[in-house]
Amino acid sequence: MGNALNTLSSATKEDTKLYNCIKELYEQGVPFDELKALIPDMKRTREQLRMKRMLENNNEVLTAMITKELSFLLDAKERQEEEQFKRLDQLIRQQQSFRKEAAKTGPAERLKRLLLPG
Repeated sequence: MGNALNTLSSATKEDTKLYNCIKELYEQGVPFDELKALIPDMKRTREQLRMKRMLENNNEVLTAMITKELSFLLDAKERQEEEQFKRLDQLIRQQQSFRKEAAKTGPAERLKRLLLPG
């Protein structure tokens, strides 16, 4: 038992936690053969938890990236719409200006100038 536990204890922090858990169970009277059978399951569970944490971290990073990208796209869309409204406003003002000029030089205005000198 000592050699197997020493090998187990020399790995990572998580392995150290596993080692301490197994050691505690052994000290409480659980036979080593039973503990030995549990070690692969405990390692698999630990690996699944590690993968779950990685996926959760990945999801957080992806969510932040997507949120940032969507914010950028929405801002770009708003700027584009603002530019379209500015162009539309400019065209309306230009059309009004053309109509005003056309009214000044229209037939009624020419008739006034001919009839009313001065």
